[in-house]
Amino acid sequence: MAVASLERLHDLLAEVSGEFAFRIEGYKGERGQSMLHLEVNGTLPLACQRCLEAIRFDLDVDCHLELIPEGKELSQEELEDDTRDFLPVAGELDVAELVEDEILLAVPVAPRHEKCGLPGAANAGERINPFAALAGFKGKPN
Repeated sequence: MAVASLERLHDLLAEVSGEFAFRIEGYKGERGQSMLHLEVNGTLPLACQRCLEAIRFDLDVDCHLELIPEGKELSQEELEDDTRDFLPVAGELDVAELVEDEILLAVPVAPRHEKCGLPGAANAGERINPFAALAGFKGKPN
């Protein structure tokens, strides 16, 4: 699937290019419930939140989703169970939208290079410590 086809993802990207592979498989779970196994792999050119240059993010999604009828009420116990992920479905499933949802959940909130400073930080001059004035009070009685 082409990255360009995922419009909700465009704002997070440094460039709208590339593609990724996905695989979706349906099966019955241990309790007889309908399940989907979704795998998504590829590399996304995310925009670094510090320098705004491209940062390569290796996407590796592997999730199991329990299909439930849309509007079904879930118990508090089911909602709090972190081992289960539910996917409400009414009619046909939009696979492209599901794949895009899972990619958006996997992308970091604020991607950045490990050793990346703020834009223009190299030219900012000497760093001022806001607590330097407190050093003079060190060791003085009240």
